[in-house]
Amino acid sequence: MEQVTEALDRTSAIAGKVTSRVAAVVEAIESQTSAIAQVTEGVDQISAVVQTNSATAEESAAASEELSAEAASLKQLVDEFTLATD
Repeated sequence: MEQVTEALDRTSAIAGKVTSRVAAVVEAIESQTSAIAQVTEGVDQISAVVQTNSATAEESAAASEELSAEAASLKQLVDEFTLATD
């Protein structure tokens, strides 16, 4: 009977160690899940900023083209004038 008791005690101790290790793994997984969620949030924010910057760049390019066309038109008008010489 003593051998059975010792075997059960060893089994119980091993089960306790396994439970402890499983709990540590669960804790690590939860920590990693939280970190991944934070990284995902950061990437989403960066993506939003990149999209905003892209839209702003497109708007700036369009405004630049329009300004260039206006400058060319103004140059044509100014070129029609001649300065009087004394």
